[in-house]
Amino acid sequence: MDTNDLYELRQNEFGAEYEDFEGADIVGLVVKTGDWLEALLMNQNAVNATMTVLYEQLFGAEHNDGPKGWRELWDSVSLNDQLMPRGAQFIVSLNAFAFWGLRPDAAFFELGCQDNIDAAVEAYVARARTLLDAIPPGWGEVSELRRTVLASEARIRIDTGKDVTSEQLAALARISLKSIKNMLTPKAGASDLRLNAAGEIPGADALRWLEGREDFKSSIWRSGSAVSLVPSSVEAEDVGEVVFVPVAKDGSWFDPVECRNSRGYTIGPKGAEEPVEDYRLALERLARMRTPYWRRRNSAGNWGIVAGVSWQRRVVQELPAVEGEGL
Repeated sequence: MDTNDLYELRQNEFGAEYEDFEGADIVGLVVKTGDWLEALLMNQNAVNATMTVLYEQLFGAEHNDGPKGWRELWDSVSLNDQLMPRGAQFIVSLNAFAFWGLRPDAAFFELGCQDNIDAAVEAYVARARTLLDAIPPGWGEVSELRRTVLASEARIRIDTGKDVTSEQLAALARISLKSIKNMLTPKAGASDLRLNAAGEIPGADALRWLEGREDFKSSIWRSGSAVSLVPSSVEAEDVGEVVFVPVAKDGSWFDPVECRNSRGYTIGPKGAEEPVEDYRLALERLARMRTPYWRRRNSAGNWGIVAGVSWQRRVVQELPAVEGEGL
């Protein structure tokens, strides 16, 4: 298997198997911010208006289906919608790097350093650390967010020849910190892991231990032929629109060309399908579904319904005219 095929396969696996909840952590932090504003400003009406406008800016005014308080509005954010804000997309891309060894979208988030891949990824991870450190103590449950940041730090440090902390390695391996500490202080015999004079685990030891785990994904983000989750090497005039799309378990996604039929796009679960002519409108409606469903041709050319299991960023070019067979 060549590098491009390996990278595409890994991307598809990530799209099908991603099931973390960093988006829920981010929404929880927004709610905590609203609580803090109410306590600080002592003006519930002003905060309600502010938080409602913020919701509508992120998810669309049409998602606000009636008068309600801002907390109820934010509590109604679906799992799919939790992944729509730019900050959530940033963390999902970090997750792809941390746990799947894929290249994060440094270009999409305008972090620079594109002529130096290592520097670009280090800047990406550093920005995530800055975000995590800026969260005031006690502001909600951020365990998913924290684990992803720590795991990304472990991977970039190991991949650049540095040592890692016990907490970073535990996050990358998705095990408890207590388990790592137990391995560092075995009751009998030698351990694969040890602490150096600085109190960290040597990167080479950490990598050998990780490679012995069945669930560890090797790093492929440096591959010269790899494509980032949002391509950054295309000339500016050739880049299309960056959109966040649902991806099915088989790796197929809501492609504006492949999913188009004579009526536009067919979305919704079986028995409740609807045709939508415009791609962007169809994508918007899919984002509001608890589970997005759409029709697309399979490898045999037959139309069938698939369900989205995750969301990914894709670049789409100018949309074609409506054509194809009806359903």
